[in-house]
Amino acid sequence: MALKRDCERRQRELWRGTLSEEPRFVEPIQNVTIAAGRDVKLSCVVDNLGSYKVAWIAFDKSAILTVQDHVITRNPRVNVTHDGHRTWTLHLSRVNATDAGTYMCQVNTIVAKSQFGVLNVVVPPNIVDSESSGDVMVQEGANITLTCSAIGTPTPSITWRREDHLSINLNKTYRVMEYNGASLQLARVSRMDMAAYLCIARNGVPPIVSKRIQVSVDFPPMMSIPHQLVGAPLSYSITLECTIEAHPPALTYWTRGQGVMLHQGRKYHITERTGEVSYRTHMKLTIRSLRREEDYGPYKCVAKNSRGETEGLIKLYETEPPTPAPTNPPSYLDKLFKDFHYKTTNSVAGKGEGDKLNLDAQGELGEEDNELLRAEDLGERENVDQMGGEREEENGRRMDGDRQHERGRQEQERGHYFTTIFNAAPVGREVRVSLQLVMVGAVALHFNLLL
Repeated sequence: MALKRDCERRQRELWRGTLSEEPRFVEPIQNVTIAAGRDVKLSCVVDNLGSYKVAWIAFDKSAILTVQDHVITRNPRVNVTHDGHRTWTLHLSRVNATDAGTYMCQVNTIVAKSQFGVLNVVVPPNIVDSESSGDVMVQEGANITLTCSAIGTPTPSITWRREDHLSINLNKTYRVMEYNGASLQLARVSRMDMAAYLCIARNGVPPIVSKRIQVSVDFPPMMSIPHQLVGAPLSYSITLECTIEAHPPALTYWTRGQGVMLHQGRKYHITERTGEVSYRTHMKLTIRSLRREEDYGPYKCVAKNSRGETEGLIKLYETEPPTPAPTNPPSYLDKLFKDFHYKTTNSVAGKGEGDKLNLDAQGELGEEDNELLRAEDLGERENVDQMGGEREEENGRRMDGDRQHERGRQEQERGHYFTTIFNAAPVGREVRVSLQLVMVGAVALHFNLLL
């Protein structure tokens, strides 16, 4: 009724010629995209409004929200403000998906003037628990389907992953790290498929949400024994081992002989440790101070759960104690060098000139040895001269020539090379020993050690 009266009044003013210029919109209404739960403002700027009025209307719902500075709707989240000049602002607080749509700013001229703005409300994803799968427990070999339902604006996409970051076995031949889709089908599940699966929903609006679905696969206990026959000497301690796979977790214990259950104590030490996967358990039984009448014989590792039971047999027998190793074993290299030195020394001294030979590292005759030989030659020549007479001199020259000839022959015999190579490989270390005996006018020993 108020709008009708305003229109009639304005028509009368027009007839009287009192209006010189009609209102006009100065700026368009800006389109807005906002996340749900936030506050938003839409502004309408009008010039030459005069006595006309501005109204905000929810165009999609055909509902008048405000007129001038009055709120018409009963929605408590709607408000309007005016800056006193030409801007009229519509306020929506804590917007939700129902607030999205087209909004119209209208001036009540004879032919109403309007402009429009669009409000987009985006909603983060939310997983609907009532429409999604919960934790699942099945027997090994069964088929299962996991579902996940999520809402949001835009419509969320669904991705599946395993919480342990392993691949998802869709069937026996097809594996993926991620699977996209609202439903995840697993064929002929095994214990390796037992894990927590994550349903992840995202639509580009933070935050990303997920749901955790635990898949449990039941199967009877299975056992593996690394050593079924174990030997140990008297008075020693020994540890027996077995590995069990079972779900639900199995009741485990050790027995010996005719089924006597063993308990933790001074004689027996029993430990259990969870393996790399939740359904695997490692068991150990340590037997201290073995005795012939009491401890040797059969032992059993036993496991039971609601799906069945199993046991593994380990036989413990007596062995001889290990032979102790020598505390200070002789050095192999020391013995090697000692034997070689003995042999080479005897072979050189056997020539009768071991006291005149100098062994140096370069295999050549030393300077001191050369001086000694020259001195000996001079001394022998002086002795021959003192004998006097032509006969004595001739005999001396003959002796000197024979001596030099004999010395040259001996040096020529010693001029060849004696090479002895020893290859030795003591435990834990490879040793090669190369010994070279060089004799050219003197004797020299070469030792090359490759360690």
